[in-house]
Amino acid sequence: MLLRRCNHLFVELDQEPRFDLASLFGGGDGLDRNPRWLAFAAHLETPVPVALAQLEVLKAVSREQWHDADALRAEHGDEAIAALLGAGLLIGDGEAHAGWRERDQATRDLAWWTPALLAQSQGGWQGLDIQARSEQGLMLSSQQMVDEFGAAPEPDYRRRPDAAPLPLPEPPRTGFDDLLAARRTCRNFDPVAELPEVAFTTMLRRVWGAVGTRELAPGAVAVKKTSPAGGGLHAVEAYVLARRVQGLAPGLYHYLPMQHALEPLQALSPAQAADLAHRFVAGQDWFEDAPVMVLMTARFDRLFWKYRRHAKAWRVVHLDVGHLSQTTYLSATELGLGCFVTAAINDRVVDEALGLAPLREATIALVGFGPRAAEVRTLELDVFEPVRPAFRAD
Repeated sequence: MLLRRCNHLFVELDQEPRFDLASLFGGGDGLDRNPRWLAFAAHLETPVPVALAQLEVLKAVSREQWHDADALRAEHGDEAIAALLGAGLLIGDGEAHAGWRERDQATRDLAWWTPALLAQSQGGWQGLDIQARSEQGLMLSSQQMVDEFGAAPEPDYRRRPDAAPLPLPEPPRTGFDDLLAARRTCRNFDPVAELPEVAFTTMLRRVWGAVGTRELAPGAVAVKKTSPAGGGLHAVEAYVLARRVQGLAPGLYHYLPMQHALEPLQALSPAQAADLAHRFVAGQDWFEDAPVMVLMTARFDRLFWKYRRHAKAWRVVHLDVGHLSQTTYLSATELGLGCFVTAAINDRVVDEALGLAPLREATIALVGFGPRAAEVRTLELDVFEPVRPAFRAD
């Protein structure tokens, strides 16, 4: 068997106390405060504790050249090699190690900027339930946060508080200002209402549909949509979780922006669709009743085709999702629909449900929209203290 080191490797000296059962049974406080080394690899979802001797092995093994496994065992010992191979820090060429090898190869195939690759691989959620954590007392209320951390940094931020501000003339109010003022996050969706087909197709076309294309060179096409995107690439894909949409069976779909059409991925029963919605939004039950959710993913293969190992590209695709989210809000508001966006999602669950290729495509955020509930059960900012001076009505 041949071995090589994984493509990217970061090491951190971890000094955070952690639970230790042996300490508890021994009459201690149940915490291990000894420093330890953690190895972070871009193809792994969690860090791996390593010993200094294992770090010496990783230092000695190339990430490019393959090494004979028997020679490495003879030099460093069977135990060290087996532990690193089992953890995925060493990559084997055999069938038993195909999973690690395929994920590691994905880090080599695309022109990732290394710090962004690490952040992308380590920041995912799976199995988190925010509402359940709140009910268990694991989430702090606003008052508890103030009590523990002090008041939040002030919203009226001044760089020169001793200087007199220069007042600006009030602009005339237009219909667009009314639309902007009506924009808000909906946390109370009608749990049984169906989204009309015309509203559904209007939202998809307005927000994610392609307006036009322009060939920049043979094999290089820029796309225009109603929102901006870095480099004209529009590397964000839209997937639909349909629950209650007129004329559309519950299921997962991929939106085709050039054709304004849906590509069916998986049919779902109403119960299955409800379960996915709950897990996708990490148990935020104030969002899960939306009749449709649109899952926005980043296609890193398209993004890094142009922006190769670029320090800004990974940030830009998150901005792209933000632009699309605001367009979603404005379109939904104009149609009289409630709307939300959240990045507090079980993105690894979404990635798995959509069958996304790891590190080539990944979920960034999701939006939902639909008819509002008649009764407000969860706080919304429909009632707030206006900031003065207000717009004048002309």
